[in-house]
Amino acid sequence: MKRVLVCMALMALSMGAMAQTKAVRVESPIVSEKDFVWYTEQKEAWKAETKKNPQNETAWLNYYHAAHYMGWWGTNSDSIVREVISEMKQAIPETYTYNFCAYRAVVSGHSDEKDGDKYAEAALAKLPDEMQFFDYDQWVCYLAMKGYEDRMIQIAKRYFDSGIYSEAVLRYSYNELAGMDKGGIYIANGDAAIIPKWLIQEGMSMHKDKTIVCIPFFTMKEYRQWLSKKLDITFPEWESGEYKSYDDYERALLQTIINKYGSKVYFSTTTPSETMEPWEKNLYNEGLTLKYSAKPYDNLAVKRRNVEERYMLEYLLVSFRPEWTAGQRLSANYAVLLADLLPYYAKHDKKRYDWLMQILVSGIDNTSMSEERKQEFRNLLIEK
Repeated sequence: MKRVLVCMALMALSMGAMAQTKAVRVESPIVSEKDFVWYTEQKEAWKAETKKNPQNETAWLNYYHAAHYMGWWGTNSDSIVREVISEMKQAIPETYTYNFCAYRAVVSGHSDEKDGDKYAEAALAKLPDEMQFFDYDQWVCYLAMKGYEDRMIQIAKRYFDSGIYSEAVLRYSYNELAGMDKGGIYIANGDAAIIPKWLIQEGMSMHKDKTIVCIPFFTMKEYRQWLSKKLDITFPEWESGEYKSYDDYERALLQTIINKYGSKVYFSTTTPSETMEPWEKNLYNEGLTLKYSAKPYDNLAVKRRNVEERYMLEYLLVSFRPEWTAGQRLSANYAVLLADLLPYYAKHDKKRYDWLMQILVSGIDNTSMSEERKQEFRNLLIEK
C-alpha cells in the first residue's frame, strides 16, 4: 500500500510539473531541435493558453507546431494534429494562422483534404507585416513548388532582407554554389540545402546561373512543368503508367536531367544515398558537392582548388552569435568532407595544412554539440 501511495504521489508531481511548464515559442528543429518530451510539454502548455484566450493566434500556432514536431520522434502525431486543426477551425477559422496551419496539415498528410491550395492562397492574402521563420519558409517553398517563380522571388528577397536566416547555413550554401561550374544544376532534397540558395540568388543576386532542383517537388506536376521549361527538357509523365513505383519515376526524371546536362549536374552531399545509388560510380566529391561525370578525373585537384580559391572558410574560426542547429551541423560537416585533403597538404604544403586544420577544428569546436560528439568529428581529422 505504501508503495502504491508513493507511485501515486510521483505521478501527481509529474503531472503538476507538466501543468506548470512555461509556454515557450516552438521553433523548427532546423533552428533549435528539442526532444519528444519537450514538444509534448509545450503542446500542453500552449493548449492551456488557447483555453485562456481562444483568439490568441500566437498560442494556436505554437500549439500546432508542438503537436506537429512530436511526430519527428517516431510518434504517430496524426490524430493529435487533426485535433488541433479541428479546435482551431472552431476558434479562429478566418485567420491567417488557421489557413497557414490547415495548409501545412494537408501537405504533411495530417488532413483528409487533398487540395491545400485554397488554404495557402487564403493565408498569402493575409500575410502579416512582420513575418517570421515559419512564414517565409513555408511560402517560399509553396510558391516554388507551384512554379510561381515571380511570386517566389519576391518572398525570397524579403526573406533574405529580414536577416532571420542563419548566416552559417547561408555561407555553407554559398560555398557549395561557388565550387560549381557555371550553369551547374544543383540537386538536393532538404530545406537547409535548397532554401538558402534561393535567398543567395534572389537576395544577393549571386550564382543566378545555377538551377536549384528540389527532388521532393517532383511530385507536383506544376513544378515539373516549370522545371521542364527552365531546363528545356521534356520530362516523362507519371500519368503514363509506365512506372512500377514513384521511386522509379523519380529516377527517370533525374536520369533525364543527367542525360542532357552530364557533368554540369551536382548532388548535395546530404542527399539520401538510395536516391543517388543509380549513379554512385559516376559521382565525384569536389568538396561540398558530388559532381556527376561519365569519365574519371582528378576530383581531388578540383577539391583543392575549391578550398584554396573559391570557398570562404574563415567564418568558421569565430562564432559571433548562437547558430541554428542546422548551421552547427553544417559547420562540423566540413571536417567530414574536407579531411581527406589533410594528408596531401601535410606532405606538400605545411602552411596550408595548418590553416585548414585550424579551420576544420574551429568548425567543430564552435558548435554546442556535446564534447563526445565533437571528439567524434575531431577523430576524423586525426585519422587523416
